[in-house]
Amino acid sequence: MIAALVKTSAVFRQPAWLQAARAAFAFVMEKMRDGDGRLLHAWRDGRAGARAMLDDYASMARAALALFEATGEPADLEAARRLAAETLELFGDGQGGVYLTAADAADVPGPRPRHAHDGATPSGVGLLVEVFARLWHLTEEARWREAADGLVRAFSGAPEGIAMSPLLLMGVDMLERGGAVAVDGPLDAPAAKALAEVALRDPDPAISVLRLDRRLWPSGPPRPHLPPVDAPAAMLCRGQTCSLPVTTSVELARLLAQSIIV
Repeated sequence: MIAALVKTSAVFRQPAWLQAARAAFAFVMEKMRDGDGRLLHAWRDGRAGARAMLDDYASMARAALALFEATGEPADLEAARRLAAETLELFGDGQGGVYLTAADAADVPGPRPRHAHDGATPSGVGLLVEVFARLWHLTEEARWREAADGLVRAFSGAPEGIAMSPLLLMGVDMLERGGAVAVDGPLDAPAAKALAEVALRDPDPAISVLRLDRRLWPSGPPRPHLPPVDAPAAMLCRGQTCSLPVTTSVELARLLAQSIIV
């Protein structure tokens, strides 16, 4: 829901929806935790439920990335990194795959469940592949590409078939042909805002958005190989290759349209 609010806020130009997404994210991160700092699965009338499962952690990491793409706030990227790393620690099987329940879960009888099926809600595995793919495109950090590849290997050969896991398939597509639009310039600069609006409204789910205000990254940008620009500009990056910078909304829209791979 948080990620959907962020996306529709950009598409329909409704800043109040972005504020609602931020408030929801803050509530979960601040209130829905136990004494050890672990996320909780549910909250009702001031009462907390059981500890969160794989889907919960993956969804919150994805929400943090959605907020980061929309706002450029470094704290959102750090939250996504932290949630992704904690997900691997709590749910990982040590061989690239994940379970649906944490290693210390005491309220689930029998073997720990694991599958990548999408049902009424997206599977945690599919969400997690998307999270790792987006982190890879936004930061170029090899650990996220390796984590994504490990998940794909762990679940793509399941006997029940990959056709029941469309979100996992989308994550593979995002890994292979996806990329990031880097909008370089102060967050409050009108030209940078205009470029970011075009990138955020782009319908291709394989494209992430990196809003880069270098004043907020004194030790260097998330993608360390991005060349500096003299004025707000945008580049479309796939892997470690980026396009030439463009400086207008029209140029960026044309660049994104030409980059679609069918």
